[in-house]
Amino acid sequence: MDENKIAVGGEDSVHQASNLYKDAFQDDPVIAYLCGLPTDARHEYLYDYFTGLTTAAALNGGIFEHAADWSACQILLPPGKRVDNPWTLIPAGVFGVLWKLGIGGCRRMLLEYEPLTDAVRRKALGDLKDFYYVFFVATKAEARGRGLCSALIKSAQDRAAEERFPVWIEATTERSWKLYEKMGFKTVSTITLGKGKVNPDGLERKGGDGVPVWMMIWWPPKTT
Repeated sequence: MDENKIAVGGEDSVHQASNLYKDAFQDDPVIAYLCGLPTDARHEYLYDYFTGLTTAAALNGGIFEHAADWSACQILLPPGKRVDNPWTLIPAGVFGVLWKLGIGGCRRMLLEYEPLTDAVRRKALGDLKDFYYVFFVATKAEARGRGLCSALIKSAQDRAAEERFPVWIEATTERSWKLYEKMGFKTVSTITLGKGKVNPDGLERKGGDGVPVWMMIWWPPKTT
């Protein structure tokens, strides 16, 4: 069996995706910062956190791609679709997620991260409004190094190239940033979250350097 063969799902994939992400992103610095919870509490809450976000993605046409019996999963939002669509936030349970995170978590997610990334995207894309967005992509720790993440990203690039759209992705670790660079993504800008408040691992520390996030884009090859 070709373990890099991509399977596609939708709303029926929310549980499997959330179950994978809760482990894969346990110590992701951006997730740690956005949640703002103590480490043990964050780890305990991550399944519910991702269930809300992945459900919102599914309700907005998110494409769930996975490989090797859910050893890796990618959620791809089609052009014109957004997770923060107000009509789907309530049925997705996102308000419940935000309630758990408290005022600080809401502020970090809605008033810091989203405005910063939106501003960078607008500048990078110019008049172009439509693009594919890799919302989340991750591989189980024990399955890393087998090319599964690369296969998923290549699938997104192939889909976007066929329709002549760019692909947008945000790297939250230096490891993922280097991988995306190898896949042909270009760094548009690097933003820093929580500067002066947290360390690069996303954990609270007064005077910390903050959490870097690499904003990246891939453009389909030009046709002659």
